[in-house]
Amino acid sequence: MADAPPTATPVTTHYDELLASRYTWMMGGLDGCLSSARTLLDAVGLTDEGSGAVLDLGAGAGYHARVLASRGFNVTAVDTSETLLKELADVCAGTPVKTLQIDLLDEAKFAEAAPFVLILCVGDTLTHLSSMKDVDKLIRMSARLLAPGGALLLQFREQPKELSPQDSVIKMRAERDRIMQCVLHFEPDRVWVTDVVHEWNGQAWLTTKSTYPKLRLSTDALLEIATTAASTSDSTTRSRVNACSYSRAAIPSSAYVRASLARTAIISARRPHECVLLSGGVLSILCRIQIVLA
Repeated sequence: MADAPPTATPVTTHYDELLASRYTWMMGGLDGCLSSARTLLDAVGLTDEGSGAVLDLGAGAGYHARVLASRGFNVTAVDTSETLLKELADVCAGTPVKTLQIDLLDEAKFAEAAPFVLILCVGDTLTHLSSMKDVDKLIRMSARLLAPGGALLLQFREQPKELSPQDSVIKMRAERDRIMQCVLHFEPDRVWVTDVVHEWNGQAWLTTKSTYPKLRLSTDALLEIATTAASTSDSTTRSRVNACSYSRAAIPSSAYVRASLARTAIISARRPHECVLLSGGVLSILCRIQIVLA
């Protein structure tokens, strides 16, 4: 029996109606997106030839999947957008990348290809989940699907501060026949994003608009979830967090970051009750934190 299509949400509708067909263009084109993917993976140490299974949650058009496949990994690329997965098929043609158009929390389907040496959820995918409860589910699911020594790579974009109404109108990209803007509206737990595209059809300008919500996340919240996920079910086991080292992030600014800061987190299950969280971003501090048994 064929898999049921993912449930429609404001985010999936937004991608279907506006963003999916324009995403690679908005981000600067395929070459720029692949370069940004290599930069991100290099920055977290995934520079060498590897092997094993990788799960790419929210794979989009396959920028990271293609780079990982070229470095020796077998990638399962997951997305809810049929349009983006069709583009991914072209981007990753001839590489060991398998696609799944299913919900990002469909653990039973992912378990068929587990365990994974790497699970990644990058770009803004994490903020597209409907609630912090779903973020919690994704991290706990990943902990169960990872192989010993595997890692979970998370990334999310955030504004360093709330913008004024005037500054909340951001130009994403502009060409002679197409202009794209983004309008942000801040609430305590989420940001409402309205994408506006003006396109010239040869006779008149046509305008397309769509709005969707993004969660407002913090590395502290992700670390708290990861700490709990790393603990055993034994109530006598507790965890403590040690900050191990600090360094400047070597992630250059690029179109991939859009108009906001990018932060990256890596959680490494090197032993059953140990994980590492690496956080930082463009022109920010990169902090390596280890969770160890108390």
